[in-house]
Amino acid sequence: MNRSRPKQIVIRASESEYNRIKKKVERSTLTQNEYLLKCSLGKEIIVVEGIHELAIELKRIGNNLNQLTKAVHQGKANCSKELDDISKEMKEVWQLLRRSIQKQA
Repeated sequence: MNRSRPKQIVIRASESEYNRIKKKVERSTLTQNEYLLKCSLGKEIIVVEGIHELAIELKRIGNNLNQLTKAVHQGKANCSKELDDISKEMKEVWQLLRRSIQKQA
């Protein structure tokens, strides 16, 4: 038993309601307990499809951007204005991604 949550609530649902709830829980990537608590306490549950893949791709792009920046600073390339613009846009994208993840949690 979870000592921080010693109280238990039991609900009854039809087969179709149960299946709908199960599907929503699976989509949310939360545990059933976490999902039902958030729903019942009026917290917004946001499911962002493909966010993990997006984060991986953004990391790759950021890595490439860092390599290009390093080349510019070493004098091997000359496109610092474009790199600055890209860097600012990447920061904005990361901020949006972080906000989406925080809302989801």
